[in-house]
Amino acid sequence: MNEDKSDLNYWIRELTTAAMDASWYSTRRAENYDTRLAFWDGQSSDGRKWSGNYRRKIFPWEGASDARIRLADLVCNREAQLCLTATFASRLQMLPVESTDGLLQQRSESLLKWMLYTHCADDLRRELELALNIRATYGLAVMGVFWRTTSRVEIKEYSLDMLLGMAAETQDPALQAFIGAVLDPLQEEIAVELAEQFAPGAGTAANIRKLREGQTVEVPTPYIFESRPEWCALEPFNDIVFPAATYDLQRAPWIARREMVTVEELRERIALEGYDEEFVEKAERQKGSSLWPIITQANANRRDHLLFEEYRDMVELWHIYSKEEDEKTGATRLMCRVVHSSITDSAAKEEILTYAHGHYPFIELPRERITRCLIESRGIPEIVSTMQQEIKSQRDYRSDRASVSIMPPLKIPANRGKLEVVLGPGIMLPERRPNEFSWMQPPPFDQGTIEIERAVRRDVNEYFGMSGEGVDPNYSQLVVQHTVDRWLRDFKAIVTQTWQLMQQYLPPVQILRVSGGQNIPFAATREDIQGKFDLSVTYDAKQFDSELLGMKLEYITKSLVPMDNMGVIDRAGLVKFIMSTVDPNIADLIVRDPGPAAQIEADEEQLAYTKIAAGTEPPLPQEGVNFQLRAQVLQGIIQANPAIQQRLQQDEIFRNMIEARMKAFQFQAQQQQNAIIGRQGALPALQQPMPPAA
Repeated sequence: MNEDKSDLNYWIRELTTAAMDASWYSTRRAENYDTRLAFWDGQSSDGRKWSGNYRRKIFPWEGASDARIRLADLVCNREAQLCLTATFASRLQMLPVESTDGLLQQRSESLLKWMLYTHCADDLRRELELALNIRATYGLAVMGVFWRTTSRVEIKEYSLDMLLGMAAETQDPALQAFIGAVLDPLQEEIAVELAEQFAPGAGTAANIRKLREGQTVEVPTPYIFESRPEWCALEPFNDIVFPAATYDLQRAPWIARREMVTVEELRERIALEGYDEEFVEKAERQKGSSLWPIITQANANRRDHLLFEEYRDMVELWHIYSKEEDEKTGATRLMCRVVHSSITDSAAKEEILTYAHGHYPFIELPRERITRCLIESRGIPEIVSTMQQEIKSQRDYRSDRASVSIMPPLKIPANRGKLEVVLGPGIMLPERRPNEFSWMQPPPFDQGTIEIERAVRRDVNEYFGMSGEGVDPNYSQLVVQHTVDRWLRDFKAIVTQTWQLMQQYLPPVQILRVSGGQNIPFAATREDIQGKFDLSVTYDAKQFDSELLGMKLEYITKSLVPMDNMGVIDRAGLVKFIMSTVDPNIADLIVRDPGPAAQIEADEEQLAYTKIAAGTEPPLPQEGVNFQLRAQVLQGIIQANPAIQQRLQQDEIFRNMIEARMKAFQFQAQQQQNAIIGRQGALPALQQPMPPAA
């Protein structure tokens, strides 16, 4: 039986069923939340156990230690920081599918990096950090990838003289007709209609009369404030819902995203996203009402400071994405509906999803893949929960034993009667008989408690690839690399959808500005968006170990490069690689491509000759330049012009400056050759320096 998916009640039943099916997952989430943040019922801010909080008799005594051990929080933070650092230090490449796309690939890659790491870097870093923490805590996060468009209002001024100038420049017949209607009092109604088409909001009789009388008219005019990618980290079964058995979001029958928006945002979407105005008016009256806490009892087991009841000034929207069969073609269409749980007769929007990549705008980010079901991926807190509790027990034991050692129980004769004893430094206790009072012997210190905690931490370090005593560094490196690779594989999917949205929505003016005036031929057809480029995102986790990285680079430069007799090593590429490992941001700023770099050096040497010819000697070149290329450029200038050769013979100062510069080139080149001779004992015959041209 095919149910009507345009009926809101159908989707409420689907959401309720999914929440009930995943109730066990919601319980796990609450436990993971408490474990990571070290929350439990009865705890006090002073880290002690009190019967008033626990409502039971305290063991071993009132005020005993109740330490908070943040082992799960430590491991979660470490993994999130590791993956976030690797993301922004990774090597992002666009690999063209066709061989003819080489030039487009370079420009497109620069544009993509600018969008991710410059223009939207702060937003991307914020959402990635949140997603990584959700992923580490609950075992699964979802990243929504959307295109965001917002508007603002500016005041534009119009006058008759301005309109006449625009008409003369553009020769627009519609504008000329509007001006004619303004000047003719009998066509005032027509002028009002044309004014509304020309500038919405300006179509009033008063404005037409002002223009006719030569006055200036001010018109509030909307404009696109921003048009860019938007990422949103989502917590499963809190911000986003899907069938509990889902193992691949792109194959799910439906996905529902919950969004809380302000009234201002809601009204703005009437113009920008085509929301139904009647629906918006109804939704405004539903501020604070929510479907989600009712069907899931969300926040019942969590200690969030912000509860759903405090969203009283916001409107809850449900974006429901679903796969549905098209009755005419039999193909699958991807629908998007924006609804409110309390409005059953209409939707804000109901349309085929406009994103040309043809996917749900969501990327699953599971922390592990040990079963097919996404929500069975484990979070770090449930893995280390018992270990954290074991360390807490040992820590409480040592703290309580220290309390007993500092102030051990005082033994008093039973027949002494009631006696109020005050203990402390310098306090005198009156005795009836010698040695009437004595301290109870505290239990001997058990060294095993420290060994237990050390063994537990060693197990945790080994499991998560953290360096420490007793952990094989090679295995630790393997675990770290696997963790980074697994995360970057999912991050690549985020970048891929971002790039596809850029191809579809990025304004041409912004493309020209970022690419330095070069028009990148963005192909926005569905076929090109879905398969123009392949993306690669890689990172070598060995770069986290600066000592190991230094040894690796030293081995390459001192051992492998001298062995390159056939010139198979790209020296320019090696320099760029070394700089990118040290600091990828600096590498992008200072490392030039070999072709442009050679041209820049040739241009600089020609400029240096121009100064010499004018009688001003430029500074002699230092290390870090291509001496052989510069010498060839200078020799070429001299040999190509007989007048320069004649001046060399007649002008002694000119000749001395040229000779000094050539000697500097020869000296620096000889220094490089001496380094080779020092390693090899000789210089190949064909590499011997030739005497400079006379």
